[in-house]
Amino acid sequence: MAGEPDDSTLVAEIAAGRPAARAAEATLCRRFAPRIRLYGLRHLRDDERARDLVQLVLLGVLEAARAGRIHDPARLDRYVLGTCRNTVARVRERERRIELGADLDAVAAVEHAPVAVAPLLRCLEGLDERSRQVVLLTFQAERSAGEIAGLLALSAANVRVVRHRALASLRRCLDAGAPP
Repeated sequence: MAGEPDDSTLVAEIAAGRPAARAAEATLCRRFAPRIRLYGLRHLRDDERARDLVQLVLLGVLEAARAGRIHDPARLDRYVLGTCRNTVARVRERERRIELGADLDAVAAVEHAPVAVAPLLRCLEGLDERSRQVVLLTFQAERSAGEIAGLLALSAANVRVVRHRALASLRRCLDAGAPP
């Protein structure tokens, strides 16, 4: 808009804590909120999540500006974009962990397994964490290799290799009657 200060001036006002800082913060929010929301819609594909992203990013940018952590105020738009990227990555990772945790909690809810299942559970406990997650997600949650790859940040081929090795280890454990 005509007559509004540039990004460098806004950041300087906010960092200085002058009486005009509130107006500078409001201008910064008004200037970047629509862009952040569009970024959120494009990457999160949900209006509510995009609005949440606007709040998270603006709070982070304002805190950084107040603390003087924005080292190149002339490139504020790039700083905001980087904050958007990082925040979306954190949101997605948190959602993956929640989803994965719900799947694994459903498996762990089996308190009194039948006697025939006890050796399998004992052998499962002997696997490393990644192998156990792959096996549980495959057979308990009935997820494909591609879905598991997305949840665990692996390639689908790597999931298949981990699953193959874990199943071989489980077979040896069950045959021997001892943990892998």
